[in-house]
Amino acid sequence: MAKCSGCGPGYRSPLDAMKGPRERIVYLPCIYRSTAVQKPDYLATVDVDPESPTYCQVIHRLPMPNLNDELHHSGWNACSSCFGDPTRTRNRLILPSLISSRIYVIDVGTEPRSPRIHKTVEPIDLYWKCGLANPHTSHCLASGQIMISCMGEPAGGGKGGFVLLDGETFEVVGNWEHPGEAAPFGYDFWYQPRHNVMISTEWGAPKALVHGFNPAHVKEGQWSCNSHNCVVSL
Repeated sequence: MAKCSGCGPGYRSPLDAMKGPRERIVYLPCIYRSTAVQKPDYLATVDVDPESPTYCQVIHRLPMPNLNDELHHSGWNACSSCFGDPTRTRNRLILPSLISSRIYVIDVGTEPRSPRIHKTVEPIDLYWKCGLANPHTSHCLASGQIMISCMGEPAGGGKGGFVLLDGETFEVVGNWEHPGEAAPFGYDFWYQPRHNVMISTEWGAPKALVHGFNPAHVKEGQWSCNSHNCVVSL
């Protein structure tokens, strides 16, 4: 994990990032769900420093405390969206769990080569506070909050929405979208703050995809057939 440049986390621009020092370690979510291995998913720490004696080796494994989470698209608690804010530090990794609906907050700041679990956001918090489930992708916002896209609702139906976490306590704040603005399905997303635009994509209802693809579910309307993007203003 390369050191951040300037004041605050991340880099001022992609060009600045290209000029910065190369990464020395990377974190990889490793998934056991839907395999014959009955073990929790884990976060692998990999040494990518060419000068290191453990180059290209897994130097640490952090197992999650539960089975069948299916860790998915991780993100930072703070990044270049907060560049220039000296109060922000990139020291937590956010790990959404696609199937269990848990969100793990990993401390990668205290010992970067030996991360540990800082907090677990349980599914019930997403269910009751947001009416959402199956978190997919995590991104940090310039406000200091963390936004996580969700693919569905607690019953397994398709319902695209976004959960907001407090960037300090990692408590569930609520929904990002306004009432009645949820998309039919949820999936991945990214935003461009300079243009005040976010783009989100669609997949399918969690209850349809959890056990693999079934063509009958397409006829039932449980999959996004248009493969279109939803463009919304921040």
